[in-house]
Amino acid sequence: MKKFMIMAAAVMVSLSVNAQSSPEAKAIKKMKSYTEVLEAIKANGASFDKADNAFAYNKLVDLAISENSKTEKAAIEAQLAKNAEQQTQMTNAKNAAAYNALQAAMQCNAFDEKGKYKNKNVNRLMTIRNSMVQAGLDAYNTKDYESATKYFGAFVETRTDALFNEADFSREQNFGQIAYYAALAAYFNKDYAKCDQYADAALNSSERDSIANDVIIVKLGAYEEQAKTAVMDSATYVKNVRAMYDQFPENENIFGKLVGLYEETGDKASAKTLLDARLAANPHDAMANAYVGQTAQGEQKYDEAIAAYSKAVAAKPDFLAAKLNLGVCYLNKAVAAVDANTDARGNINPEVKPQAMSDLNEAKKILEEVRTADPDCMQVNWKYPLERVNYVIENVK
Repeated sequence: MKKFMIMAAAVMVSLSVNAQSSPEAKAIKKMKSYTEVLEAIKANGASFDKADNAFAYNKLVDLAISENSKTEKAAIEAQLAKNAEQQTQMTNAKNAAAYNALQAAMQCNAFDEKGKYKNKNVNRLMTIRNSMVQAGLDAYNTKDYESATKYFGAFVETRTDALFNEADFSREQNFGQIAYYAALAAYFNKDYAKCDQYADAALNSSERDSIANDVIIVKLGAYEEQAKTAVMDSATYVKNVRAMYDQFPENENIFGKLVGLYEETGDKASAKTLLDARLAANPHDAMANAYVGQTAQGEQKYDEAIAAYSKAVAAKPDFLAAKLNLGVCYLNKAVAAVDANTDARGNINPEVKPQAMSDLNEAKKILEEVRTADPDCMQVNWKYPLERVNYVIENVK
C-alpha cells in the first residue's frame, strides 16, 4: 500500500509539473500593452496549452476593454473641447478597441475548455457588442466600407458564436436590418463571401419579410460581380440563382435574373419552362409579361410586344423599364410601317399614315410619362427615344 501511495504521489507531482505555465505564458501576466500581448501570442501561442492560450486571450480582452474606456473618455473630452479631428481619432480608436475585445473574447472562449472566463466576458461585452452598430454606421457614412464590413460583421457574427450561445437575444431589435447593412458594406468592399454570409443572416432573421427584396438585390449583385471576374463560373452562377428562386419563388428580381441567365447560357428550354410556369400561375405577372414582351420586341413582333408590355405595366404601373419599352415598341412599329409604305419621292401611303401617327402619338405620350416619373434618368434612359419620336412625328407630318 505504501508503495502504491508513493507511485500515486509521483503521478500527481508529474501532472502538476506538466500543468505549469511556460515562462513565455507567465510573462504575459505582467504585460500592460495590447500590442505586446498580441505579439507574444503570435510568437509563442502555438506552444501554449489551451489554458495558457485562454488566459493570454483573456488578457487581450482586459487590455482592449481598458483601451475602449480610455479612448471613449478622450472622445467625449474632445467633443466638449470642440476638437473635431481629435474626436474622430479617438472615436476610431474606441471602435477598434471594442472590435479587438470581441475578437479576443471569442478566441479565449475557443480555448477555454472549463468555461473559466465565459460568463465574465459575455456580461462585460454585450454593451461593447452593441457599440459595433454605431461603429459600422460611422464607417459606412464615410464610405469606409472595409471598416463598416468589419464592425457590422462583428455584430452579426457574434450572435451565433459559441461565446454568446447562452445569451438572450429575444429582445434584440433590427438584427436583420443590421445584417443587411453588413452585406451591403461587404458588397461595396468587394468582399463577396462576407456579403453572401451576412445576406443569409438577414434572410434568416425575423425581419425577413420586410427586408427580403433589398437583401436579395445585394446578394444577386454579389453573384453577378463574381461571375464577371470569373471568380464564379456560369454553371455555379445559374445554380446559385436557381437556389434563390426555389427559396423565394415570388420574387421578381430573382425570376428576372434567372430567366436572363438561362437565355444567356443558351438554355432556352429552361427559360421557357420557367416563364410558362409563372404565367400559368399568374397570367398578369409583371416580370413574366415583360420578358414575353422583350422576346417579341427582339423578333420585331411589335403587336405581341405591345400586348405583353401593356400587361406588365397594368400589373405594375411603376415598372418604368417595361413602360419605356412599351413606348419604344409603338415608335418602332410606326417607323417600320412608314419605311415600308413610303415611295421613292417620300410620299407615305395615306392608308398607313393614320395608324402610324396614332402609334407615334401613343409612343410620345408614354415616353413623356416615363420622363415625368424619372426626370433625371435614374432608372431608365428615356432621352433618345423621346427625341426620336418627336423627330419622326415632325417629319411624318
